[in-house]
Amino acid sequence: MTFSVIMSARARNLLVVLLFSACAHFASRAFTYEPPGRDPVSIDNIRSSERAVRLTTDNFDELTDGKLVFVKFYSPGCPHCKSIAGAWNDLATYYEELPENDILIGSIDCTDSPGGKGLCAKFKIMGLPTLLYGDASFGGVYLEEYGGDKTIEQLKSFAAKALVPQCHPGNLDACSSDVRPQMEKFTAMPYNELDALIKDTEKLEEEARSSYKSNFAKLQRAYDKSLLEMELKVTRSRANVKLIKEVMVSKEN
Repeated sequence: MTFSVIMSARARNLLVVLLFSACAHFASRAFTYEPPGRDPVSIDNIRSSERAVRLTTDNFDELTDGKLVFVKFYSPGCPHCKSIAGAWNDLATYYEELPENDILIGSIDCTDSPGGKGLCAKFKIMGLPTLLYGDASFGGVYLEEYGGDKTIEQLKSFAAKALVPQCHPGNLDACSSDVRPQMEKFTAMPYNELDALIKDTEKLEEEARSSYKSNFAKLQRAYDKSLLEMELKVTRSRANVKLIKEVMVSKEN
């Protein structure tokens, strides 16, 4: 009797341990399971399949210094990002194989914390995928957003035309003869004078907008007046025609 009681107690303890282990196992799966394509292994595979240069906050300035860049901001789990992955890899391979070129094709994972997320925040990325291109000087301040088709043919065609030296304060040699003197003039001005010039220019812009609004309001009033006069004349004309027709009918009778 004593033996059976002892065995029953041990069995109950073992059963409790097994149940606890099973609950813990299923609970961990419930909180770690991700749908296919978004699990950690798939995400690592997508990241490692990128042929473009992986850019982060740690290496962006160093790797893009003095280069023209075409950069993709993406997320491994984003369906639209996956749809252009092949074309982007082909573009990266194309430029990688070109001898002595100053063009960098890059990729930035906006879910990669903190390196990728930091760059996406810096460039105020709102939707994915986003493609930025241009001169990466001064931390990428001159980069612009690409809005064309994302086939390899369109990307290559656009890159060939757009990824060329651009005129800006850090690259005066690319400025045309009519733009360079003004650029040099601004570059030689002290910061406080540039700030004052910006304010004066913005004031002129505001005055132009105000003048436009005022003139538009005058034109709107003139239009409304002319429209009202036209409607009155049309109404009177129709009334006269109606009256004349009534008179003609009465004469026939």
